[in-house]
Amino acid sequence: MTAPLKRRLSWRLRVMMAERKINTATELQRLLEKSGFHITSSQLTRIIRDRPDRISSDLLDHLLEVLRCEIGDLLRSDQVTEEDLPEKRDAIESESPALQKKPRIPKRVRREFSEIRPDENLTGPKIAAFPIPPVKQG
Repeated sequence: MTAPLKRRLSWRLRVMMAERKINTATELQRLLEKSGFHITSSQLTRIIRDRPDRISSDLLDHLLEVLRCEIGDLLRSDQVTEEDLPEKRDAIESESPALQKKPRIPKRVRREFSEIRPDENLTGPKIAAFPIPPVKQG
């Protein structure tokens, strides 16, 4: 069993972007491309939104260059509070219905080609057109 963490790293890329008046991932992506680092917008959005589990040293170097900051500005070591502990978080989630997991909706199942009978009508029932009333003369 591992000892509980006393500190954890906070990812502050969004804060650093706001301080530098970089409002969108597209703006940051353009700045990174100018500095010579190419990254897709979806990858960059994911990195901005959530703390990455892994990050390449090249990307980190270019982020520090573009944002004109130090590594301590992007990653900060914070104290772990009681709410951050897994057992406390589980207790909070069980009390709050909004935080409870929603039931999974099963995926729709498509019929396989072998299940379709050759005589089965796949377009629906046949309908007849409305009869045209005869034209009254006179």
